[in-house]
Amino acid sequence: MRNALIIFGKSVLALLSLAGVALLWFTGWLIWHYEYGIGLPTESTLSALSQTDHVCTTGSRGAFVPLADIPPLVREAVVAFEDPDFYKRPAAGPLALFALAVVSGRRPTASNISSSVTRNCLTALSPECCKGIYWHIGNLVFMGRVERALSRDRILEIYLNDTYFGRNADGVAMAAETYFSKPPSELDVHEIAFVVACGRRPCLSKHFNASFRDHAIDRMLKAGVISETQAVAAKDHPLPLNKKPTEDQNKPVNQ
Repeated sequence: MRNALIIFGKSVLALLSLAGVALLWFTGWLIWHYEYGIGLPTESTLSALSQTDHVCTTGSRGAFVPLADIPPLVREAVVAFEDPDFYKRPAAGPLALFALAVVSGRRPTASNISSSVTRNCLTALSPECCKGIYWHIGNLVFMGRVERALSRDRILEIYLNDTYFGRNADGVAMAAETYFSKPPSELDVHEIAFVVACGRRPCLSKHFNASFRDHAIDRMLKAGVISETQAVAAKDHPLPLNKKPTEDQNKPVNQ
């Protein structure tokens, strides 16, 4: 009986070892396949992207606005709302995020800003990788490549110029003009908060929800971008949005 138990235990250990080796092999193949086997744009391709034009060249995009020309409050509001740790977060691929989550015991998270830019770059540079499972897994792998190849300022610049903000408006400059007939430099706090919220929920342009706009204001306040007095005044301010007769129904939600 004892010998049978020993043999059984050794068999189980052998099977577990084989399963572990198979899992490691499959993981290695999966990493190689999505890093090199499906044609994802390389880091050098990303580094060579034009810095004076949109990454996505299709759609109703206005003039490209360099990051330095976008008002600091708009930039800070986007970071505060989408990813307060954007400039502190280390560049990491999906496997590194997963390992960090295991060690810390917390759910793995990625930057919303980087995620949006990754989708835009992948759609523009490699549309053949935007189908089925290639899109879901390739998108995660490619995000690590984006964060390694591009500086945080450059990623933010692409986000501010190529993200869809509803009503056929791509980028904050076009959104400011579409919603308020103003350049970004003339937007008030409550208007900035609305535009920022539309970057996450473009549907707000049709179904305005004050609570989501107010959430953006709260995030700005928490990050120290605005004062409490400014936050209270912004929440009390109505939003006289420009009326637009058309809405692009084919645009996806960004987040």
